[in-house]
Amino acid sequence: MDIIGGKSNKRFSLGRSRARQKRREEKFSPLGAGGETLFCWKAKEFPFYKKSKGWFFAGGIIFFLLVGYFTYSKQLITALTFLLLGLTIYLFSFKKPREIDCVITYQSISVDDTIYPFKELISFWTFYEPPDFKVISLKHKKPYLPYIQIPLGNEDPMKIRRVLLKYLPEEEQEEPFSDRLARIIRF
Repeated sequence: MDIIGGKSNKRFSLGRSRARQKRREEKFSPLGAGGETLFCWKAKEFPFYKKSKGWFFAGGIIFFLLVGYFTYSKQLITALTFLLLGLTIYLFSFKKPREIDCVITYQSISVDDTIYPFKELISFWTFYEPPDFKVISLKHKKPYLPYIQIPLGNEDPMKIRRVLLKYLPEEEQEEPFSDRLARIIRF
């Protein structure tokens, strides 16, 4: 809204969003960032599992027992933490995955708006357990960003692996416990 006249400036905001969209399309076109595209695909950012009433009931019981125990033992901050954790998990259980664009070029891998140059990556590993779990895991040089997981969607992991082997060494990794647990409980 315009502070003086009380009118909204829709034309300005639409023009700015169109310009931003055009820049994004140029930056993440099939040519990708950093040159010619070697491989590109679209994938859901995470697997989505439809949750039953039993799933919510079991989760609610577990969190209710944890909050009750920590309240009874007078660890109120821990009880509050588990209460907030349960609420967060409940809210995120309804979140639908969005579709992301992945592009491999001669110089980098880009996932939507984020570009990972090969010079900043140490190695990669392919996790493949069909039909639900097909992921490329990139090991980053930055210690606070050690692993980047990129879903493969319906793509053949061997094709992507062959492309990446030209630019990064393959180094076996272990799937993080949190990811394994999320798949087991179908979160």
